[in-house]
Amino acid sequence: MNKLMLLKSKHPKWIMMSHYRSQFIKSFAIWMEGECSWLSSNEWDLSPKIDHTSTLSILVAYHKKWKIQITVLQERSAKDLENVMTVIVKNQSDTKKTIKLIFHCKFIGESVSGISFVAPSEQSIMQHNEGQLTLVSSQFNRQQDSQLAVGKKEKIWNEQEGRLAIAPLCRDGRESMIVTNVELDSWQEIYGRIWEVSGYYESDVYAKHKKQKAYDQLKRAAERTL
Repeated sequence: MNKLMLLKSKHPKWIMMSHYRSQFIKSFAIWMEGECSWLSSNEWDLSPKIDHTSTLSILVAYHKKWKIQITVLQERSAKDLENVMTVIVKNQSDTKKTIKLIFHCKFIGESVSGISFVAPSEQSIMQHNEGQLTLVSSQFNRQQDSQLAVGKKEKIWNEQEGRLAIAPLCRDGRESMIVTNVELDSWQEIYGRIWEVSGYYESDVYAKHKKQKAYDQLKRAAERTL
């Protein structure tokens, strides 16, 4: 039984999202062998679902040509100003694959005009806007290597070369990217988390960040949710 069937059997009350190309889906892509494929393209079979009775959304995407499956479990907390995504990437083929997992973060709203910068010591992206601080970071098992940059996607990301520019500071704090290098043996999968945490005091934001970094049972949590 694959994850698509599993979702339908364990969550029968979930309904399909009416708008497949939402900002959530547009946030993720895979780069491999000189090609970049965003989940919003027709190259992916999508099964996005949302439960209106909870804060949990699940997206299962399968690349028909590359035989790569991505599962994203998104949990939002408006009260705690947190958005946490558990990401599972699986190679569903008999050949080893070297890929890049791309996450594009875009803040929505006219008021977003603050400064964004990369904080190397915390391996995170910081965004200041009208007194509020937002931190974006990620963590994957098996110590996958990630690069971070801030700025408009068209200026910092080279899709042909699969290369992220060195861009540690941007005064238009709307966009940022995290690119993670991933090596997958045949039928292997990796687990990771991406989080966006916000607050009005640096101490509160860093406390949330450290809490997410300390979460080391990625696989068990994902399997329990699914």
